[in-house]
Amino acid sequence: MGTGRPFLRASRPRQLLLGATFLIFIFYLLLPHSLDSDSAFQSYSPYNPNSPHPIQFNFKEHGISAADPEKADAVKEAMRETFWRYKEAAWGMDEVRPISGGNRTSRNGWAATLVDTMTTTLVMGLEEEFLMELDYVVDKLDFDHAVDLVDPFETTIRYLGAMVSTVDLLDANFTKFKKPITKHQRDGVLAKAVYLAQKLAPGFDSPTGMIWPRINFTEGKGCREVEGERPYPDYDHATIGPARAGSNWLENYGLARLTGDKVYYENATKAWRPLVYNKWIEEWPGLIDGPWDIMTGAPYDKHRSWGAGHDSYYEYLIKAHILSPHDPHSAKYRDRWVTAVESTHKHLLFRGAVNAPSRSGHSYPNAPLFLHQHRNGWLLNEMGHLACFAGGNLMLGGRHLGNPSITQLGSELVETCRRSYEVTTTGIGPEYFQWQPEHQDGAYTADSEHFQRQNKELGFWITDARWMLRPETVESYFYAYRITGDKKYQQWAWEAFQAYQKAAKAKFGYAEVKDVMMEPGTNNQADVAESFWGAETLKYLYLIFCEEDVAALDEWVFSTEAHPFRIKEGKGKKGRKN
Repeated sequence: MGTGRPFLRASRPRQLLLGATFLIFIFYLLLPHSLDSDSAFQSYSPYNPNSPHPIQFNFKEHGISAADPEKADAVKEAMRETFWRYKEAAWGMDEVRPISGGNRTSRNGWAATLVDTMTTTLVMGLEEEFLMELDYVVDKLDFDHAVDLVDPFETTIRYLGAMVSTVDLLDANFTKFKKPITKHQRDGVLAKAVYLAQKLAPGFDSPTGMIWPRINFTEGKGCREVEGERPYPDYDHATIGPARAGSNWLENYGLARLTGDKVYYENATKAWRPLVYNKWIEEWPGLIDGPWDIMTGAPYDKHRSWGAGHDSYYEYLIKAHILSPHDPHSAKYRDRWVTAVESTHKHLLFRGAVNAPSRSGHSYPNAPLFLHQHRNGWLLNEMGHLACFAGGNLMLGGRHLGNPSITQLGSELVETCRRSYEVTTTGIGPEYFQWQPEHQDGAYTADSEHFQRQNKELGFWITDARWMLRPETVESYFYAYRITGDKKYQQWAWEAFQAYQKAAKAKFGYAEVKDVMMEPGTNNQADVAESFWGAETLKYLYLIFCEEDVAALDEWVFSTEAHPFRIKEGKGKKGRKN
């Protein structure tokens, strides 16, 4: 899942050399501004939008059954448990407290878990549960009253995306329920999506068209975060990360297509135009600096990353191209993504210096390939669970464009995230980890005996040991399995699911894990459960084990919150039957 969270993690650089930084800055300004570059990545077979390369592995042609019904049912049962414990203790609230049975208002009080999981219950064919969610959205959901300022990023991906995707799935007859969905119900969901989009519209009212970080629904205008939440409190203008600028496009394109009203598409296209058509010098073509000043349309800092605050900008470039190949900007989205991948390969992808075996003793021929970040001249040798989406995204784009080198690069990142799982006590990867780069100087060092011991035993050291029910690793397993047909990804997914069951299962659903290096148990759980557990993590796990024609990758594009959108009319008809 993408995140609009700004990069605020404390750094421990070895020494800040001001003179060197100044020289780097001058050199940066003198670089020629070029967004196009010849490379092996760009020498893929000619791309024809009328005949794109098939994305999904042809299981039937190879005599392989993609499905594992027993495991799919186990995941579906976990979703049932999630739904009914939420229904019992927190119905209509944003989140259930999975240990105590209380509730939490985290997304303005609009029943985030209920709305966000609506596409999951539909995709899984959970008729009773879906119909209850559907009726609540149509009859009770009220966007007129918001608790606190509204975050347009989270509201778009969790609420708007869920409702638009639900209508897309219903229109495709994705799941044939025993009780047919009425036109009133279908139109009711769409009406709520339209109303929410209208309430979000003032967020695009900035001099550049870039979206404000917050919206005051009472006053109907965009605004900054409240004091104390601003990433740059002493700066006069509002700033947003690239993910916030870019993670509106799929949802608003889908809404414009359903309603025939282009204003939603136009707002979202304008919102990321300064990044897509970047007029500022890019030291590494395609990799944009961030965050951005929404008043001037200029980058405010020099942070480059596929992680928090940046991730879904890159994710949506290739997905926008796949979803709408005939859009006038589609080729630009594709080329910007390819160029970004090329620069990432050159400047941010390096192996670690330590090749540690797994806990089971399995050895690998090479040390993990880590996805670094760069900020103000420093190579940041830190990666988060959020960045584990990148492997699947590279495999998706590489396969679609017929570029095996990008697909292979993605598969190596998927393996890195798998390795972050298999070496921990719980079998679950941590929120953040660091490593010693091979032949590179990183900004972070293992500056304690504990970190040094972890580096030797794990191949990295853990700086944030939580697991927050995040989906990104199993998300990449989903893409990897559907693209290659390799059963190892199913096995990895099952091992992850079993680890989740053991470490996160609580009385009222599933809880965050405090420390992936501690033994599972109630004392190792936090009383928090974000909506993406049901919206993303369980959905991707289910899709790994169900039939391959359920949400096939050549027919559906998934948002950063795992809400599927049809690629074009006449496709996406294959779903599931009850």
